[in-house]
Amino acid sequence: MTISLLAVALLAANAGATEVPAAPAPAVEAAPAAVPPAEPAAVPAVKTATKASGLDRSVLAEHIRETYNVPGAVEITVTTPVAAGIAGFKKADITFARGESAQKDTVWVADDGKHYLLGGFKDMTSNPDQERIAKLDLASSPSRGPKKAPVTVVQYTDFECPFCQKGYEIMQSRIIKDYAGKVRWVYKALPLSSIHPMAEPAAMGAECAKLQGEDKFWKVHDALFEGQRELTPDTLAQKLADFVKKAGGDVKAFETCYEAKKTLGAVSKDAAEAESLGISGTPAFLVNGHLVSGADYATIKRLVDEALQGRHGKS
Repeated sequence: MTISLLAVALLAANAGATEVPAAPAPAVEAAPAAVPPAEPAAVPAVKTATKASGLDRSVLAEHIRETYNVPGAVEITVTTPVAAGIAGFKKADITFARGESAQKDTVWVADDGKHYLLGGFKDMTSNPDQERIAKLDLASSPSRGPKKAPVTVVQYTDFECPFCQKGYEIMQSRIIKDYAGKVRWVYKALPLSSIHPMAEPAAMGAECAKLQGEDKFWKVHDALFEGQRELTPDTLAQKLADFVKKAGGDVKAFETCYEAKKTLGAVSKDAAEAESLGISGTPAFLVNGHLVSGADYATIKRLVDEALQGRHGKS
């Protein structure tokens, strides 16, 4: 359930394995999650109801602020509730914003105007792994390993994130080698630009290298992680050009692509896909659709083993 929201994210959940942007951001699965009360929370008496829903949205927003201890610096806005196919409830979008960062979620408001459910209803007959897989576009993403491997591990990563460097080592040095021929490793960009100024340009550079072939992409990808500590904003462009040259690529073509930001759209597409999956921290992995937040080798290995036994969705 996504209802961990800011109350948990502000505690810097799972700081040893995952990075998240400045608040507000959703908590990650690997962290202990605060959950709402078992019974729907009661909204204070309605003061000035809106015509559309009989609900004062400002009262609802403030009740959520108090219930989940949302800091005053975070602005909360709620849209007008609309019918959504569940008897007795209407659905509204709720946004938590602070500066340039924003987190959206869903709030379900009872028709009595006094009770709400933050997060969302889940269909127990659905398969969450398959639902995530259905949102993935793997056709244009760089990958290692057989395209028809029984297990697909999709990694959302940030070239400036130190935990992503650990995630890279897990995949490159262990999973891909230990499960040779059985695992396909797919790269997805998720630059946390609010805390990592080099992440987006590095991702664009890697995508520019990809235009010259996936082999060039992976050589630049590896070089970025292996030389992560030496990267600086002033030297990043030259480092990328050096990596492309060492990979046997056309440096001039790369520089033309990089300077024109021709691959920004590809990077943004990956980031939007991550958002649709509820992913905001890096690294994040999908093992045949099963979400793992953080550079957690033991969990990734266990899920790969289980997927090979047919216990998780297949992509």
